[in-house]
Amino acid sequence: MDTAAAPAFPSAPRLAHQNTSAIEDSITLVTGVWLLVGTYVDGWAHNNLPDLETFFTPWHAILYSGFAVSAAWIASLAWRRHRPGETWRGAIPVGYAPAAFGVVLFLASGVADFAWHSVFGIEQNIKALFSPSHLGLATGGFLILGAPFAAAWRHPVERGALRLVPAAVSAMLCGMVAAFILQEFAVFARHGLIQSYTGPAAGPHVVTGPTSSSIIVALGSFLVSTAVLFVPVLLLALRWRLSAVVPAAMVLVPSIALQAMIALRDAWLVPVAAVGAALVGLVWLALRPAPERPVRLAAAVALCPVVFWGPYFAGAAIRDGALSFPPEVWAGTLVWTGLEMLALAALAVRPSRTLA
Repeated sequence: MDTAAAPAFPSAPRLAHQNTSAIEDSITLVTGVWLLVGTYVDGWAHNNLPDLETFFTPWHAILYSGFAVSAAWIASLAWRRHRPGETWRGAIPVGYAPAAFGVVLFLASGVADFAWHSVFGIEQNIKALFSPSHLGLATGGFLILGAPFAAAWRHPVERGALRLVPAAVSAMLCGMVAAFILQEFAVFARHGLIQSYTGPAAGPHVVTGPTSSSIIVALGSFLVSTAVLFVPVLLLALRWRLSAVVPAAMVLVPSIALQAMIALRDAWLVPVAAVGAALVGLVWLALRPAPERPVRLAAAVALCPVVFWGPYFAGAAIRDGALSFPPEVWAGTLVWTGLEMLALAALAVRPSRTLA
């Protein structure tokens, strides 16, 4: 056979994906913040307004207008990169293909959400988090908000601070989407997960010992909350050398947002979160983890949830005068969260000749 002969079938058009700039990724984040604010405002409404009876609400207006702006911006990125003779798929910037799918998924889920509300009414509490249309909206938003992180991760040249800031914000916002849809397991939104009370409904409550089932629920909640807050930090640390401010901010902002969503029902948790975030920053400052220092990186991400959740237990004990959990349970919970992140770090980090 003549190796120089032309192929029997024409080859598919080459997909020449182009990289986005840091400014373009920042604009993506601005539109994404609009979308996320709408999400949390809608969550506030579902948590605090008992008589929601219509799909057409101010908070839905914020949510869907944020989506419209995000979708238009992502479409414009592909439009400006499209060249005659190329496929539209090839015009999607590097790292933005999942976001393009997220736009389609969010739009389809929005239509489904309108139909769902029309048939079944407006959900409240945990039912809203299990609604298939809401899960589709959350997944679409997650993919849209993750585009700057994916773009920065795959950029062949710019891996410094210019790419770090959009990547860090993107990872944090994705974590906030996960925190929103898993808010029933979010300990900064559900103080009752670790404290058990007795006493009349209208009178003073007395802290009492927990049941076995409440301990299991609490441990699961801490494990879920740990993953939501600290996996984005781990992913960033695998690629970039982070300032201590970055992981501290990435765990503080979602914690405050969760409290704001429930109308600051447990406002005392805000300073508790600030103390925990400061301790996370101190751990990062002391260990100075970096991608080329896998042992320090694994140690840092394992210690961070321990020092972050420690003030949470202390704050609950100070506020209520006692802690439902005995020392074995609350100390064991801290160890479990550290082991969780240590295991994830061990799976994610690359072995290096330098073990410091």
